[in-house]
Amino acid sequence: MENKLFDEMYKVETQHWWLVARRKIIASIIDTLKLGSDSKIMDAGCGNGDNLEFLSQYGELTAIERDNNALARAQSRQIGKVVQGELPDNFPSAINRENDLIVLLDVLEHINDDEESLSILKNWAKSKGKLLITVPAYQFLWTKHDELHHHKRRYTVGQLKKIIENNGWNVNYISYFNSFLFPLALIVRLKDKVFPPVKIDGLSLPNRVINHFFEKIFSLETFILGKFSFPFGLSIIVVAEKE
Repeated sequence: MENKLFDEMYKVETQHWWLVARRKIIASIIDTLKLGSDSKIMDAGCGNGDNLEFLSQYGELTAIERDNNALARAQSRQIGKVVQGELPDNFPSAINRENDLIVLLDVLEHINDDEESLSILKNWAKSKGKLLITVPAYQFLWTKHDELHHHKRRYTVGQLKKIIENNGWNVNYISYFNSFLFPLALIVRLKDKVFPPVKIDGLSLPNRVINHFFEKIFSLETFILGKFSFPFGLSIIVVAEKE
């Protein structure tokens, strides 16, 4: 991902509707896993570390990040153990290999070999350990925004489920999410394909009223996800278990 995008995300991490609501949704899914107080958690691809604080509430936390600047920001928070590494070929070996939960939050789409990465992550999960992944959905929604973020692909539920199960994990739950805002986003994405914007923002903060409205709408999905699955959405969330 471009360095300027890490900078933009760092500035708005506590305010931007997408980041705030996504954290609520991820927390609600983790709550359903009933992890013990002595659980070990790994955040593989932690970026600036904006999720470290809430993830650390679930147990002993280790985080991995490739980018030097993002790594420094994550380490400066002094939450858990944050080390440099990259999937699949430069993953640090001197870290805990008995994790109860590994999370990849909008990371897999950045990796050239997603299948090899999923296979390697088995080595860092305990028996019956869980894997929680979020990724962007639908290749037809691909825009310049994806290129700016250095995405390699977007997924469907079927595609993601297949590669996870082909690499040593059993899928326990999978769903599209960011579904309530999907119709509006679809219109905007299709418009951008026909009339490409002159300037592409990474993650700028919208008008305060709009930001608040989007956060509330997106956050409503916490009451549904984990119990039911959405048939469409801008993203996908999955919980898998090591075979």
